[in-house]
Amino acid sequence: MQPGRERQLVTGAILLGMFLAALEATAVATAVPTAVGELGGVAHYSWVFSAYLLTSTTTVPMFGKLADLFGRKRTYLWSVAIFLIGSALCGVARTFPQLILFRAIQGLGAGGVSPVATTIIGDIYTLEERGKIQGIFSGIWGAASLIGPLLGGVITDTLSWRWIFYLNIPFGILSAVMLQRFMREKKPRTAHRLDILGTVSLTAAVSLLLLALLEGPGTWGWGDLRTLGLLAGAGIGLAVFLWQERRAPEPMLPLDLFQNRLISVASVGNFVIGALLYSLTAYVPMFGQGVLGGSAMVAGSILAPVLLGWPIASTIAGRLMLRIDYRPMTIAGSLMVLTGTTMLAFTHAGTTATWIMVSMMVTGFGLGFLSMPYLLGVQNAVPWGRRGVATSSVQFFRNIGGAISVAALGALLNARLQSVAGPGVDANATLDPALRARLDPAALHKLTSALSHGLQGTFVAIAALSAVFLATALLFPRGSARSLVVREPEPLVEG
Repeated sequence: MQPGRERQLVTGAILLGMFLAALEATAVATAVPTAVGELGGVAHYSWVFSAYLLTSTTTVPMFGKLADLFGRKRTYLWSVAIFLIGSALCGVARTFPQLILFRAIQGLGAGGVSPVATTIIGDIYTLEERGKIQGIFSGIWGAASLIGPLLGGVITDTLSWRWIFYLNIPFGILSAVMLQRFMREKKPRTAHRLDILGTVSLTAAVSLLLLALLEGPGTWGWGDLRTLGLLAGAGIGLAVFLWQERRAPEPMLPLDLFQNRLISVASVGNFVIGALLYSLTAYVPMFGQGVLGGSAMVAGSILAPVLLGWPIASTIAGRLMLRIDYRPMTIAGSLMVLTGTTMLAFTHAGTTATWIMVSMMVTGFGLGFLSMPYLLGVQNAVPWGRRGVATSSVQFFRNIGGAISVAALGALLNARLQSVAGPGVDANATLDPALRARLDPAALHKLTSALSHGLQGTFVAIAALSAVFLATALLFPRGSARSLVVREPEPLVEG
């Protein structure tokens, strides 16, 4: 362990990194509807999120492996640098395709920021300290998440949505400088073997799958040869990835990890956590701005409760983890998520913002109780030498769950939107306050009703997905953080 003062400063640097990630996730979500309204492209709305999730998902295992091979510090600094370059480019995007491309670059760096930061915390704190410190991290995440939507709304309404991306830059630079200055790390003595084929095949598989989900249903149709070809290509890419991971000396994502029941069950749970969180982040603000007719600030405020409930529950769960088994927390969290998303499924054009905010708060509490066992349980179940890749697997499954769900729900949204308003409907005007104000009342009513119909279908799908949590909770192995931990010396950080 590092000396007290240096450990505190390293923790502060990591907290800034997490604050950066929370601001990006929440403030950007409230800015995107306005950006889409200005640049056009509501039919491809989900690509703004999916492009980011695609690159951040497929690079997470790679950064986890790099952290184990080359060290946490160096990997974290490179991740932050790439993320900030992407953020700056997003701020200067002039067309919708440019914004999508720059979000993909931003995602490349994000694939390393959060998982490597979490791995560092696992290195410099003991088992007994991890639950408490993760609770503090959740509190910081919650503060940033609460500020993010409101700040994002204010900046979007008063300045421009572009400044949301610039907001990341000072926090990222400060975090990197602090970590570079105060973290002392022994150089890992291991062969440097990167799994390039594994990274490329996984990226290809996920890219083709997302393209099929986003363009197939609405543009070509499920039976079209292009859609079927993309799905087949995704299947081939996945097969190559699995083949490569079994034979690679240093696999990007070691498949034997999943022989551990806790890790395999947690992977399913983390997939659903990501699917729900990113779907709510993408589509709830859209409802607030496009259907309820609010500003970007209103869109952010109705999302904020889920991002407030999560850290409060995570803090409580972190303190309980050493006293009770994982399973009671996962069952309680599952029931709360199911309750909150079921409330959301009953939204319609006449739903009040208060109803949505209550459903978001309940859902956030549930996700908070679920997230701690699914994160710390995985970290504690592996030795130090595999903690980087194991922790990255948590973020990997959350991201891939988010990428697939946002894409699939985007296809569902477009299909339902067109079934009511007709093919080629342009709902951009409902998301841009200036355009909205110029619409004829009858035309505005037609568009908002169509958008409400489309979003209500996505909310029903989210509620159905949340039922999967109950099954994973029941499959979670019995035991607590103390009984299901791998204990060994942790040599990476100097004392």
